[in-house]
Amino acid sequence: MIERYSDHAANERTFLAWIRTALALVAFGCVLAKFDIFLRLVVAEHPSPRHPPVGSTSWIGIMAVCSGLAVFPAAWLRFRKVRAALKGDAPVTIALPGLEGWLTGALFLFGVAVLVALIRAIAA
Repeated sequence: MIERYSDHAANERTFLAWIRTALALVAFGCVLAKFDIFLRLVVAEHPSPRHPPVGSTSWIGIMAVCSGLAVFPAAWLRFRKVRAALKGDAPVTIALPGLEGWLTGALFLFGVAVLVALIRAIAA
């Protein structure tokens, strides 16, 4: 029997949740970038002042992909720190200082940027 198995299993589930979050950010960024390519094709075929501004979502998508890629090593580091803490008996600080705040702030800013891009697309 593995000692402290439920703690190790919880650590792995948390790691996988971080990985899913990172993959979601990368996928969301790809969708935003593809949407901008679609807008470029529409504007090229049917030029009109009513079309949304081209290029507004591609930079948001690139930022989302970069943030998702930054979450991968952060998740791995946290997983390793927790695993080492579970193996040892000495108290260890396992949190990555500021990571939760940074990720929350980045997701909020992405949401605001997407909202602004959608409002600009509707208003155009």
